[in-house]
Amino acid sequence: MHAEHILTFLIVFMGAATVLLSITVAHKLSHRRGRTGVGLSRLSRALSWQLYGEAVIGMGTLTFALAEFSGHLDGWSAITSSALRGIMFAATSTTTLHLFLVIRGIAK
Repeated sequence: MHAEHILTFLIVFMGAATVLLSITVAHKLSHRRGRTGVGLSRLSRALSWQLYGEAVIGMGTLTFALAEFSGHLDGWSAITSSALRGIMFAATSTTTLHLFLVIRGIAK
């Protein structure tokens, strides 16, 4: 196996594990049970959305890595790659703004 294939396999493995971790923790935070205050509950939900956004970014990064490795990235139009990047930026910006607003609301 070539070093390039080993490196790509490691990147894909780490990326997939990171996406799975983000989704798992996000799910656990969004379904948190027990005695918590309203502020902690709101913060847990906001953090879960932040992690779902992180998973979207991870999936986008994996998509780019696999497309580049397989030679398909060169065939993508600017619209396709820009749309994928737009989705990634939208996910992170909206979840970050949501987290900020929740924290600001709790702090008042």
